Amino acid sequence: MEGEERDRLHVAFSMDCLPAGGRGDVRGPERWDQAERSLAAFVEMLAGQGFVGTLFLAPEALGRLRDRAAEAGDAGCELGLLCHPQLSNYVAHLGSYSFERQREIVGLARKAWQDVVAEPARTFRSGFFSANDHTFHVLCMEGFRQSSCSLPGRVDGEQCSMWLGSYPFAHHTDPLDRTRQGTMEVFEVPVTSDFEAASYLSQETYTPPHLRIEEPDVHAYARSLITRHLARMDEDDVQPRVVHLVTSNLVRWGEEEDPHAERLHNLCSMLREVAEEGHMELCPVTLAGLHDVCDEEAGVLWMLEEGD
Repeated sequence: MEGEERDRLHVAFSMDCLPAGGRGDVRGPERWDQAERSLAAFVEMLAGQGFVGTLFLAPEALGRLRDRAAEAGDAGCELGLLCHPQLSNYVAHLGSYSFERQREIVGLARKAWQDVVAEPARTFRSGFFSANDHTFHVLCMEGFRQSSCSLPGRVDGEQCSMWLGSYPFAHHTDPLDRTRQGTMEVFEVPVTSDFEAASYLSQETYTPPHLRIEEPDVHAYARSLITRHLARMDEDDVQPRVVHLVTSNLVRWGEEEDPHAERLHNLCSMLREVAEEGHMELCPVTLAGLHDVCDEEAGVLWMLEEGD
């Protein structure tokens, strides 16, 4: 099994789906038709390239995006919960709160999400990658199995998004330290980023280059970034190999003369070339699917309580 896994390159795509207008410093698409079109167009373009995605939906957006999200789920995409506390009238980012208050915030968001979707959310992302050392423990207590809360190398104290030195590859989490691997059920899939870039910079706020599809210069660094990640995975014997790309419905996917369709096409072509050059099988995957692959590889079976 180990030899087979080394011959695979798992590729995950995820999208943050926000409500029109947003609230405070949480921006959203200008109009609901843009929010819906962006989601649907991204899913369609991914499918056209042979990939699937994980869609992180804010509960505040689900009333209008429910039908589009259901269609995406039928097409093989995974639906997860995006938590921006400010959208629910809290004043700060998730990582600024205590364990008890985070349980309140996440629990209410999960209930609001389930009231619309009619099934529990199992995959979670915090807005702005905001988290503290309580967050993964909270997610485990609230029944989440996988997450994408980290952008390794990011430093932003105001948003409580501090990921300098955090483990940069997919891993099971630790209940007391958000930056390290652990044995907790919650499986974290970081965004693929230049996680070492901030180590020699002095800015108080810094977001490293990462695989965000709408970045105009993403093609200038994407191949090099992925190649360095794969080399580090080989060096540290990391399995499974994962590349994780992100976007948002703030991007006007599907509009006339949309440049992002070409960017996505070029990135997918590059990923196929990297896989071919490395003699790897390219494997599209959702975050839940990746969690299953990792646990299968390790011979781990997590048991959920009946009714969860």
